[in-house]
Amino acid sequence: MMTTIDMRDAFGVVIQEAYSYSADIGREIDKVLAEGKANPLTRDDAHRLLRRVIEVLRRAAILRKDGTALASLEGRINAIVDDILAGRAADETAAGIALPAKRLMLQSFNGIEPRAVKPAPRFHSREVQMMAGFVRTTDLQLWEENERLDIHLGQFRQQYGRDPDAAELLNIMLSKMQLPGIPDEEREDQFKIVQLARSIAANGVQKPPVVDLDGTLLDGNRRVAACYYILHSNEFDSEQKKRAEYIYAWQLSEFATDEDRDSVVVASNFEPDMKLDWPEYVKARKVFEEWQTLLALEPDLPGPQRQAQMKRDLSKKFALGPETGTVNRYLKMVEWANRFEEYHVGERHRNHYEVKHAANEYFQYFDELAKGANSGGVAATLNQDDAFRAIVFDLLFDGKFLNWRQIRELKTVADNPEAREILGRAANEANRGLGQDHVDNAIAIARSRRPDVREMGANTRIESFVTWLEDLPLSAFRDVITPDNLRRLRGALKLVDSQAAAILGEAS
Repeated sequence: MMTTIDMRDAFGVVIQEAYSYSADIGREIDKVLAEGKANPLTRDDAHRLLRRVIEVLRRAAILRKDGTALASLEGRINAIVDDILAGRAADETAAGIALPAKRLMLQSFNGIEPRAVKPAPRFHSREVQMMAGFVRTTDLQLWEENERLDIHLGQFRQQYGRDPDAAELLNIMLSKMQLPGIPDEEREDQFKIVQLARSIAANGVQKPPVVDLDGTLLDGNRRVAACYYILHSNEFDSEQKKRAEYIYAWQLSEFATDEDRDSVVVASNFEPDMKLDWPEYVKARKVFEEWQTLLALEPDLPGPQRQAQMKRDLSKKFALGPETGTVNRYLKMVEWANRFEEYHVGERHRNHYEVKHAANEYFQYFDELAKGANSGGVAATLNQDDAFRAIVFDLLFDGKFLNWRQIRELKTVADNPEAREILGRAANEANRGLGQDHVDNAIAIARSRRPDVREMGANTRIESFVTWLEDLPLSAFRDVITPDNLRRLRGALKLVDSQAAAILGEAS
């Protein structure tokens, strides 16, 4: 058993050997470990402190290309850590480090003992040391900081004034927690947990979840939620429940860094995988927030070349490839999503989280709204006409656009009084289906006024119209067609008659 003096001596040896690298390295290690000497630390604080020591030593060894020395120093610290974590220290504040309050221990199961993952897995081009073993499903807690749940948790806190407990968090993931703003078609199984649970019941968990030392899930929220669902549902038999009772998982080591954790999260949610990815709304917001952070760190507003390099770095960080097209698209889409949310919350006084759900649901439309910033484009049209932009935002919130092509045609509607009036009628229509019909009609009218459309297919259009007119019952002119349209029809026919007579007379 190591006594308090033994522990302090061990730390002293580490500091002394660190000085052998250089005075700077020694002072840095001394400063780090001084925190542990001066103040009792929580388990998490102790882990962070020891990880910092290893990172400093690793950098030093790399610079000196001295792997043997690094192994020796890591070995000394590993021995100290083992004593702390195994509870063999004489008291909880030995060397200023408190005994860890909680650690999820990997277990053996079906004859498989916990062991190191070899070779070490790579996450986003970074090698991360891990142990593998089994954990009981009920010992794992869903990760409430998962970005996928951000809007839902915000709604819950707004409604109840607190964070959800474990059971409530599970109900949110199982779509059993009714929250406003979620489309009806998604209420049954928004996160596709039931479908995943049925796969796990048949085959077990195929991809190990990744957990931190305390059992925090860094990857695998849906898999664990699906296992909970299996264990508490009458849909599955005892054999299927057995497959979900224990999960083979990967666990980070004591010396994992925050960079290691970030790499796991990025690789698991940005790089392609056969699982339910984060929605683009969530991904784009993460990229946007990181971009704002990078801009804030710049001493001055970066020029075009510097911004291009920053965006390339950002694209690589989030596994979006070496080009910046996706980053640029995300930034523009989020800017328009922000304007959409500000309008509905600030001017229409809608619920903040219902608006976020709508922005998430129709996020792809913001790609089209952001296009055409120059004169005559969609973005330019919306930027120059506040009233028209409000109509478009109302239609988008209510789900009255049928496809992105309709967004692209908005620039032709804005300058056409008749089409614009019908579009406004669509925004005020309570029935979504009728509203969608009005949008379609408004766009059709606006397109028919475009010169390029008028000149294309004239013969086909005339033939179709004449056939329709000849087949129209005479009673329709009295009972169906409005007086205004009758006057327009007579004027158009008079114009056509004079033109046709002149041309046909010349031909004869």
